[in-house]
Amino acid sequence: MEIRNGFIVGIYNYCDSWCDRCAFTSHCRVFADLRETEAMLDPNLAPVVSAPEHPSDTQPPPPQWLQQLLREINDCSSEALAGDAPGLRMAGVVPDRDAIDRRADAYSRRARNWLNARAWDQSSADVDPRSEIAWFHMMIHVKAMRALHGLAGDDPSDREWATDHDGSAKVALIGIDRSYAAWLDLVEVGVASPSDVTPFLDDLVWLKAALERTFPKARAFVRPAFDEPEEVARLLRKCRSLDA
Repeated sequence: MEIRNGFIVGIYNYCDSWCDRCAFTSHCRVFADLRETEAMLDPNLAPVVSAPEHPSDTQPPPPQWLQQLLREINDCSSEALAGDAPGLRMAGVVPDRDAIDRRADAYSRRARNWLNARAWDQSSADVDPRSEIAWFHMMIHVKAMRALHGLAGDDPSDREWATDHDGSAKVALIGIDRSYAAWLDLVEVGVASPSDVTPFLDDLVWLKAALERTFPKARAFVRPAFDEPEEVARLLRKCRSLDA
């Protein structure tokens, strides 16, 4: 785990973007950029935030979180992933790519329709399983397609490090795991019937198997901070010593 200027390098590349539930926001460059952007939109704070750190500075750099989001949207463009748009040719063929794309997209759309058709008190989102489903139903598709796009263009002979597409696939798998548990929780608390959730569980089981088959090393991918408890403990000790 690399720390630079107090921030964990690359932590935002493999997170679920759920900042409200994240323990590492104080060490995330993207979160800091997001809060800075929000402050700039506040008329009371904008003059303070936009003030240049040095007289020669004219404006702050574009927030990294926005750049990252735009990259992921572009990566998951249907035309780009299809590899048949003018000027675009993928380096490799991923056999299950189209099937995963269709299944993940279908799951996302049906889950969204199911949630929209059932009013629920979102002020209780912290304890309602539907908040997990709502958060991950689109992310599973986005992260899976980002992983597939990266795998199609990967050249193993070109690198000796952990692959970015395995990290993206791991985030998609985590979203699948948590969504699956949330659907079961809805049945347990009586919000949904087994027949309601069975089609969604079938989608998630299928997607999990397809992604694990396509990305056999994804589960073993070490995400900065999230999968490094000893490094995190060391960081926390250091922070406590600085505060003392």
